[in-house]
Amino acid sequence: MIVAHSNKGNFKLRCNQLIPNDSYLVTDKTIVIDLLNIFLEIYVADISIKRVSNHPRKVKIDTYVDCKNYNLWIENIELIERLANFVTEGDGDEWKLNIVPVEYEFGAQQLNFIDTQADNVSLLSGGLDSFCGAYHNEIENKNTLYCGYKTSNVDTSAINYVYSFLKSRIGIAGLRTYSKVGKNKIIYTQRTRTLLFFSLAIMTAVTEEIDIVNINENGIMTLNPSFQSRGATKTTHPKTISLYQNIINNVGIKVQLNHPFLFTTKGEMVNSLSIEYKRYIAYTRSCGRSMQDKRYDLSAKVSCGTCVPCLLRKISLAAYDLEEFDNEYEVTYVGNMNEEEYRSSLNYYTTFYQYINSGQIFSELDIKGKYYHETDYYEKTYEMLRKFSEEFEVFASKYIR
Repeated sequence: MIVAHSNKGNFKLRCNQLIPNDSYLVTDKTIVIDLLNIFLEIYVADISIKRVSNHPRKVKIDTYVDCKNYNLWIENIELIERLANFVTEGDGDEWKLNIVPVEYEFGAQQLNFIDTQADNVSLLSGGLDSFCGAYHNEIENKNTLYCGYKTSNVDTSAINYVYSFLKSRIGIAGLRTYSKVGKNKIIYTQRTRTLLFFSLAIMTAVTEEIDIVNINENGIMTLNPSFQSRGATKTTHPKTISLYQNIINNVGIKVQLNHPFLFTTKGEMVNSLSIEYKRYIAYTRSCGRSMQDKRYDLSAKVSCGTCVPCLLRKISLAAYDLEEFDNEYEVTYVGNMNEEEYRSSLNYYTTFYQYINSGQIFSELDIKGKYYHETDYYEKTYEMLRKFSEEFEVFASKYIR
């Protein structure tokens, strides 16, 4: 339990809802608690502040930091606001933060984690990409501590299903899960949730003295262009990762965010799996509607099959003849043009394909050399896009009439 003491009184921080009572927090490294507080308050505001007639929101929030770190955060407040603006730019939101200095009081009930001896923390969402990342951690002989956030019953079930398979594999150092924040959602969004995930993974890494956090997301969803018609999320875009890395570097957090599949399609990720892993694909989730539609909860093993994440999953498996390993869909691989969301998702990927083949795609991607470690990022991105174009052609030849 963390109590904040301020000139306006004492109160329990919202982050207590996420952190298990038996968790150990490094009390001399309060900068990571600050990081969690900041991005938790951004996420809570994002899901709970109503949008009026689909107009952009001007969001103003208070967030709390250790008074000893106050000046550091003030120096970086514009960078944090810039990051929040970028990941919500599809809706044109504008963010303003008020940093409030407090003094932390830590409860005595917290116990230390068991020493894990891990060499990386990897996000585990229960989705297909993080599952593929786990496979590559194993074959690359990494010792991995996984970190998950219980956003919903669906996500919690998916994490548990996936980890039940992973925990018997080589190189598993454990799983740290954090509870859902107690705030009713008015807006169902995953965009700022990822920033919260990053902060939880970084806090876990600092606590366990690990200096690498792996973000396992395919390169196509990472780029996620909007084509002027869709409020695309930018949650793992190279610019997002670069801005976040700059923030933690500036405040002295020595953790490196690693994006190993930045130049890899989802199809390539899935096709690389061993047969043991492929047989477990059906237990992973990709459905974007699962958060808000009870028909697609994990107990039924059914996804909608119409949303953008579901369709990318279909394209990716179909391209390598892996459909037999997939879970069930209400709208199957054949599709249903009478479903508005399916038509919209198919139009999105058709446009994506057309922009790649016409050479217009880079005008939509907002990528710059300063966002990458690789000097040949342009060439690698081009090759990935070319591969995705081929994957889409295979899917279309099978299922689009």
